[in-house]
Amino acid sequence: MEALERLFKLRQALHEQETALCISDYSEVERSILEFIGSQKQTTITGILKHSYFSKISLSTVNRVVAKLLSVGVIKSEQASDDKRKMYLSFCFGN
Repeated sequence: MEALERLFKLRQALHEQETALCISDYSEVERSILEFIGSQKQTTITGILKHSYFSKISLSTVNRVVAKLLSVGVIKSEQASDDKRKMYLSFCFGN
Protein backbone atom coordinates (compact mmCIF):
# COMPACT_ATOMS: atom_id res chain seq x y z
CA MET A 1 0.00 0.00 0.00
CA GLU A 2 2.87 2.36 0.68
CA ALA A 3 3.89 2.22 -2.98
CA LEU A 4 0.35 3.13 -4.04
CA GLU A 5 0.29 6.05 -1.62
CA ARG A 6 3.55 7.38 -3.07
CA LEU A 7 2.23 6.87 -6.58
CA PHE A 8 -0.93 8.82 -5.80
CA LYS A 9 1.10 11.65 -4.25
CA LEU A 10 3.11 11.84 -7.48
CA ARG A 11 -0.09 11.87 -9.53
CA GLN A 12 -1.51 14.62 -7.32
CA ALA A 13 1.67 16.71 -7.67
CA LEU A 14 1.58 16.24 -11.44
CA HIS A 15 -2.05 17.41 -11.54
CA GLU A 16 -1.16 20.49 -9.49
CA GLN A 17 1.67 21.39 -11.88
CA GLU A 18 -0.53 20.84 -14.95
CA THR A 19 -3.22 23.04 -13.38
CA ALA A 20 -0.64 25.76 -12.69
CA LEU A 21 0.44 25.58 -16.36
CA CYS A 22 -3.23 25.80 -17.47
CA ILE A 23 -3.04 22.49 -19.33
CA SER A 24 -5.23 20.37 -17.05
CA ASP A 25 -8.15 20.61 -19.52
CA TYR A 26 -6.17 18.77 -22.22
CA SER A 27 -6.48 15.00 -22.55
CA GLU A 28 -3.81 12.78 -21.04
CA VAL A 29 -2.24 12.16 -24.46
CA GLU A 30 -2.28 15.88 -25.29
CA ARG A 31 -0.63 16.76 -21.97
CA SER A 32 1.98 14.02 -22.38
CA ILE A 33 2.93 15.13 -25.89
CA LEU A 34 2.97 18.80 -24.87
CA GLU A 35 5.14 18.04 -21.84
CA PHE A 36 7.50 15.94 -23.97
CA ILE A 37 7.87 18.72 -26.54
CA GLY A 38 8.43 21.22 -23.73
CA SER A 39 11.15 19.04 -22.21
CA GLN A 40 13.12 18.95 -25.48
CA LYS A 41 15.06 21.76 -27.11
CA GLN A 42 13.37 20.76 -30.33
CA THR A 43 11.87 17.52 -31.53
CA THR A 44 9.92 16.08 -34.43
CA ILE A 45 6.87 13.86 -34.71
CA THR A 46 9.30 11.02 -35.38
CA GLY A 47 11.13 11.90 -32.16
CA ILE A 48 7.86 11.64 -30.25
CA LEU A 49 7.00 8.29 -31.83
CA LYS A 50 10.47 6.86 -31.14
CA HIS A 51 10.27 7.57 -27.41
CA SER A 52 9.30 4.45 -25.46
CA TYR A 53 6.64 6.34 -23.47
CA PHE A 54 4.62 6.82 -26.67
CA SER A 55 5.08 3.28 -28.02
CA LYS A 56 1.34 2.52 -27.88
CA ILE A 57 0.23 5.78 -29.50
CA SER A 58 -0.41 5.76 -33.25
CA LEU A 59 1.02 8.15 -35.80
CA SER A 60 -2.47 9.44 -36.56
CA THR A 61 -3.07 10.26 -32.87
CA VAL A 62 0.27 12.07 -32.60
CA ASN A 63 -0.47 14.01 -35.81
CA ARG A 64 -3.93 14.98 -34.52
CA VAL A 65 -2.56 16.12 -31.14
CA VAL A 66 0.30 18.08 -32.70
CA ALA A 67 -2.15 19.78 -35.09
CA LYS A 68 -4.37 20.78 -32.16
CA LEU A 69 -1.43 22.08 -30.09
CA LEU A 70 -0.20 24.07 -33.10
CA SER A 71 -3.66 25.53 -33.71
CA VAL A 72 -4.05 26.76 -30.13
CA GLY A 73 -0.52 28.17 -30.17
CA VAL A 74 1.10 26.27 -27.31
CA ILE A 75 3.71 24.78 -29.63
CA LYS A 76 5.29 26.01 -32.83
CA SER A 77 6.90 24.29 -35.79
CA GLU A 78 9.95 25.37 -37.72
CA GLN A 79 11.25 23.87 -40.94
CA ALA A 80 14.72 22.34 -40.66
CA SER A 81 17.37 24.09 -42.70
CA ASP A 82 19.08 20.83 -43.72
CA ASP A 83 15.95 18.87 -44.71
CA LYS A 84 12.86 20.77 -45.84
CA ARG A 85 10.66 17.74 -45.06
CA LYS A 86 11.56 17.88 -41.36
CA MET A 87 9.59 20.13 -39.01
CA TYR A 88 10.98 20.86 -35.57
CA LEU A 89 8.44 21.26 -32.79
CA SER A 90 9.03 23.40 -29.74
CA PHE A 91 7.08 24.78 -26.81
CA CYS A 92 5.92 28.39 -27.02
CA PHE A 93 7.01 29.95 -23.74
CA GLY A 94 4.63 32.46 -22.26
CA ASN A 95 1.43 30.54 -23.14
